[in-house]
Amino acid sequence: MALEGTLRDFSLADILQLISLQHKTGLLTVRGPADTVTLGFLDGMLVSAESTAQRLDTRLGTVLVKTRRLTAEGLARALEMQAQTLQRLGFILLKNGFCSAQDLRDGLDIQIKRIAYGLFRWTDGDYVFEQTEQVDYDTESTTPIAVERLLMEGARMIDEWPIVEKVVWSLDLVYQRVPVAQPVIPAEAEDAVEDVEDSTLARRAREKRLDPIRVSRAEWSVYELVDGSRTVAEINELAFLSEFDGCKACFDLVSRGLIEESAPRPEELPQEALIADVPAHARAVRRPLDIALLAGLVLAVLALLAFRFQSKNPLNLLTLPPRRVPLVDGFRKSLSLLKLRRVAEGVDSYTLLSGRLPETVEVLVDSHILTPADLRDPWGAAYRYIVRDEKFYLVGFDPLGHTDPDLLFSRTLVLHSTRRDDIQPTLKKEIVIVE
Repeated sequence: MALEGTLRDFSLADILQLISLQHKTGLLTVRGPADTVTLGFLDGMLVSAESTAQRLDTRLGTVLVKTRRLTAEGLARALEMQAQTLQRLGFILLKNGFCSAQDLRDGLDIQIKRIAYGLFRWTDGDYVFEQTEQVDYDTESTTPIAVERLLMEGARMIDEWPIVEKVVWSLDLVYQRVPVAQPVIPAEAEDAVEDVEDSTLARRAREKRLDPIRVSRAEWSVYELVDGSRTVAEINELAFLSEFDGCKACFDLVSRGLIEESAPRPEELPQEALIADVPAHARAVRRPLDIALLAGLVLAVLALLAFRFQSKNPLNLLTLPPRRVPLVDGFRKSLSLLKLRRVAEGVDSYTLLSGRLPETVEVLVDSHILTPADLRDPWGAAYRYIVRDEKFYLVGFDPLGHTDPDLLFSRTLVLHSTRRDDIQPTLKKEIVIVE
């Protein structure tokens, strides 16, 4: 299968979905302005990921050391051996007992996911998928990753990034802690994280309590490093968090009222700020009315421009009038294709068990093969199921409720038996789902 183009024409989610559904084996190379990433697939499962940028947070040795699965001394010795033997780093680590097999599997899993998740923020780039007979990867230490898991996490990142960036708008931001009456501690489990609202009433209620404030592990790793001088980028590197996870933790801590932006350092203060140190009688007299009027005019112009161009902003999901977001529609279409495949597999299972095609897909729900939610697409419409002789069709729809040619699934099922009288008669009528 020859597949190539640009991310502007075909999204990364669609590419991964196609490779997964067709169980393809090969290499997907995505080239961008600053990096080239190569993903390896085996039967539609992700098994390897490489980046030419060679960022520290995606190197296997760094991942193992930062997650305390390998010592820095062990990594240095392993790298020396690798330079002499040119063997895989994972093979050297296991052979010499620098880390356990499970630690290596976990490290490879983190490395592959970090490189793959970074691609979801790419808005431009060229891609090409080359189908091969096999893919070179560490078969003993790598656990294949289902594409569906990548798509779910990628969709979460795409949905939350615009919200996070409104608060954590730069990696050069410096935060400081906000004094609170209760101690801040890491929660033992994610469901034990306290949901604290950043409001005056919520803060007053919280200050009256004596129990500690529990935060997630990612938030705690950031909170420990916030000191009023480190930037967000420096904190992410020290805490070994991805750009998204680190910024999301800062966003959550700001929302909880536990940290806030630090004042600029003295050497970074603008020249105007130094006027405050000049005696009052030596300052130039200003006309407050003129400044206020000018500021009001500027704000009015900005408000008009914002309203004029708000519908053209790709990050603005709430426009007047409302508009559809192609990225969201594309992801839902991929989910719809997955659900169609699940329904088709349910029809296959029912046919093999009963010896005949089901007359309606509701029979699959009654037989506990599928759930009622499996029979509806991400927009809430029921899939159409048609039976003709030994062939069945499954039809999906677009966001407007029209038949989508890309969501048409058909299959012919012929049951063979050693006895001719065991062959089931075929259906001669068409059955369509009625909601």
